[in-house]
Amino acid sequence: MVKSYARGRRFEYHVVEKLEKHGIKSRRVALSGRQPSPDIPNADIVVEEKFFGKAKTTKAKKYVSFPEKEIRELDKGDVHFLVFNYERSQPFVVIRFKDFVDLVKLWTGRIK
Repeated sequence: MVKSYARGRRFEYHVVEKLEKHGIKSRRVALSGRQPSPDIPNADIVVEEKFFGKAKTTKAKKYVSFPEKEIRELDKGDVHFLVFNYERSQPFVVIRFKDFVDLVKLWTGRIK
């Protein structure tokens, strides 16, 4: 348990550092998975004080699966993204399809 907690914490800091290198202000939320509290966001990472995300890392051998709880939170809009990696891969980000469409429109200049 301690090893997986430490691995998860290191991954969260790794994601925050990568975002900071690109000029994106972000922070790791301490104790995000502990007791619910109005003072602690239900997120592992907060980006630009606006976007909430969960971070998951695994030592997957063959398949990477997403925890059902985090997918439901993403689907309901409780979090905006899920960032994950496996076996020390680069981080990948999962977002809702609607958010992906909005990003593509923004990138191509078709958003109003």
